Amino acid sequence: MTKQPEMILIVDDETDIAQVLKLQLEESGYITNWAADGETALQQLWANNYDLVLLDMRMPGISGVDVLRRIRDNCFDSAVIMMTAHGNESLVVECMKAGAADYVAKPFDLDDMMMRIERALENRRTVRLKKALEQEKDDFIFMLSHDMKNPLTAVIGSIDIVREGRLGGVSPEQAEYLQAAIESCQEVVTMIDNLLDMQRFDTGRMQSRISPVNPYALLETAVKHFSAAAERENITLILEANDITTEIAVDSSLLARVFANLIGNALQFVPNGGAISISCDYLEPGQLSNSEVEAIARTQSCSAAPGFVRIRVIDNGAGVSSDDLTNIFERYVQSDNTSKRSHGGAGLGLAFCKKAVESFDGSIWAESNRGEGGQFIILLPAHTNTTTSENSIPE
Repeated sequence: MTKQPEMILIVDDETDIAQVLKLQLEESGYITNWAADGETALQQLWANNYDLVLLDMRMPGISGVDVLRRIRDNCFDSAVIMMTAHGNESLVVECMKAGAADYVAKPFDLDDMMMRIERALENRRTVRLKKALEQEKDDFIFMLSHDMKNPLTAVIGSIDIVREGRLGGVSPEQAEYLQAAIESCQEVVTMIDNLLDMQRFDTGRMQSRISPVNPYALLETAVKHFSAAAERENITLILEANDITTEIAVDSSLLARVFANLIGNALQFVPNGGAISISCDYLEPGQLSNSEVEAIARTQSCSAAPGFVRIRVIDNGAGVSSDDLTNIFERYVQSDNTSKRSHGGAGLGLAFCKKAVESFDGSIWAESNRGEGGQFIILLPAHTNTTTSENSIPE
């Protein structure tokens, strides 16, 4: 396919200079237009998608710097090279901060000008290509929501109908295999959800509904969800009986998924016959440990909270090495822990947990020694007007 010639707008009130540039650029294969003042230039920019603007600093009416600012304020993606015979260092800095790609002093050498023009255009091509690739990536990731997640949900529903015996008798052994298939599908759905939500966090499109929530009630729901899987692997899953009434201001759906990620992660790495203990308690500022004080210091927005809710997920698995602890919450990072069961995942679960907890002005971290098990700790500021609310969890 023939490449479309790039379009350049020359904005200069000096006719001679504009004509020389116009002739040189057209001989080089560019399409050009000329505007003698800023108002005309802005009108032409609205009418055409210019790849580059050669913009004089001093003109009648609107100055070149003001035109440059309006170009950026209106999200025109044209590259801009500023031109002037009355430049100084502070003016150059001002233009570059306003979004100019380059700056040329008059009188200029045509060969030098052409080199700068090609460099500015090449940089613009690179930026546009990068943006196009990022958009393609975003579109692909969000496409997963419909083209992968929805069919998997249908598969889970179909298997569940068979497992419940609604299409005929099912033996206990068959039901166990069918349940394992359902849980494997649910793991894939969780990975897709983590991927989508990480993308939403990155692009500023994550929408959360913050309201007072009882964290213990959320934990009860999460533990109940994983109890069957823990029983099959002969793993003891305990929620310590400390039914606190303190509430936290969070998105209950996101926090429930944080709990599911942490418990599911622990189940993958705890060996058969192991144990996972989950606790939830309220701490006054004076009751915080040194590590908890340091965690709050990293999250300045909750440092003045009157109290804190601490959630801990503790296991007696293989533990995490000190090297892994430093990057375990980074995306696509997985610990090299070994367990009796194979495990997989995209390495996004803990990265999602970190993003979600920090969006609630909280902090999450891990403490562990190799071979001694480990714990994940969440510290969230208590809601100022705490009341017990059993109905704060969506059905």
